Amino acid sequence: METPPDEKRVSTPRRGDVVDMTIDDWGDRGRGIGRVGRIVVLTDRGLPGDVVRARITRRHRRHLDAAVEEILTSSPHRVDAPCRHFGHCGGCRLLDCGYEHQLADKVRHLREQLHRIGKLEDVPSIDVIPCEPPFRYRNKMEFSFGGSADQFHLGLHPRENFRDAFNLEECHLTDERAAVIVGTIRRFLENGPETPHDPLTHVGFLRFLVVRFGRHTDDVLVNLVTTDEDWPRADEFAACITSELPFVTTALWTVNSGRANIASGTVRRLFFGPGNLHEKLGPFEFEIAAGGFFQTNTAQTERLFARVIEYAEPDAHPVLDLYSGAGAISLFLSQSAAEVTGVESYAESVEAATRNAEHNGVSNCRFVCSDTLEFLRGLPPEGFVWPTIVLDPPRAGLHPKVIKALVGAKPRRCVYVSCNTGALVRDLALCGGAFRLAKLSAVDMFPHTPHIEAVALLERSGE
Repeated sequence: METPPDEKRVSTPRRGDVVDMTIDDWGDRGRGIGRVGRIVVLTDRGLPGDVVRARITRRHRRHLDAAVEEILTSSPHRVDAPCRHFGHCGGCRLLDCGYEHQLADKVRHLREQLHRIGKLEDVPSIDVIPCEPPFRYRNKMEFSFGGSADQFHLGLHPRENFRDAFNLEECHLTDERAAVIVGTIRRFLENGPETPHDPLTHVGFLRFLVVRFGRHTDDVLVNLVTTDEDWPRADEFAACITSELPFVTTALWTVNSGRANIASGTVRRLFFGPGNLHEKLGPFEFEIAAGGFFQTNTAQTERLFARVIEYAEPDAHPVLDLYSGAGAISLFLSQSAAEVTGVESYAESVEAATRNAEHNGVSNCRFVCSDTLEFLRGLPPEGFVWPTIVLDPPRAGLHPKVIKALVGAKPRRCVYVSCNTGALVRDLALCGGAFRLAKLSAVDMFPHTPHIEAVALLERSGE
């Protein structure tokens, strides 16, 4: 008896082979997911429902990588991307997918993670908070230098290429003035002696251009990050910004002499202005340093914090805020909590949180500089007075020892804020049933990217 065609064994394609396949889903970094027979293929682009022709570029143990050469049949969810850089730029991987479907896919992925990784059977309905509008939402952008003295580039990284940059003309995720700033500074630098820094050879002067916007204050900060060299044209650079970019309220020159390719360092010179900017969230005003952390989507942050307060129910009782950073969530909780204790391991952030509380006239917040695990371990059982704990940990999530200490503290509820849903699901599984997932919200902080923020309400189980 002849084997049906769809059950015949399909040989594994080799590197360079061209295959036709249907994109079933998208995964990490927005890559398309399809199959050739039983073999998973990850493509550099493609939306669910696309039928594509792709060339195999790499073989792995359990999957293949491929580059899409042609879209044979378009997905019903495909739209025209509004940006001229789409396809070349490394960001906005989902810009050609209708926003409603982006959001539906993100929520579906979160639900699947809870079932598959978290092994949770009783998953509550997920409340979705979309970003409206889904453009011009970023208040901070880090632009990179690339190319060479003959081909000078300032903009964002091309796809899968963190060594170079392309000349940015527009970006629909941030303020329109960002492209004006980039273009003006590129024209000033491209004919000068300054050379782009190469992150592999560590040769070159120009590393990053950081631009920050105060959405509610109209402050604009420009920070040029370079290697540690003398700069004869520093005065000319400052004069260029002053004359051609009058809306910029402060400008700095920061030096990063290390090998880590990050847009931070030591301020070498303050060209003009206060050296920081101010932003408002709800009734509070925050002072943000050039390299300080602040949520990049101002409007969605206000919605996120409102959901945290709703889940925390801090009515007239004390709240513990772990990984409190510069104190933003603590200040919002202070409006109805009896007292808020913020715990943060970085001294500079604790100092900023204290200043923010004083500046806003908040007297019922105190901030402790401590490692989270050490703080929880140092509390005597009879001295634990926080029925509610709020957690907003780094992207990696919670250390297993922190989870154990948290379970041992026996709070009535925990509100877990996570920018990495995979880490959130893993941590819920490690709780071992000590907490029940009572409510869950998906807050779309980053439209047109694969990322979504989650707020989970965990209530202590009976045991």
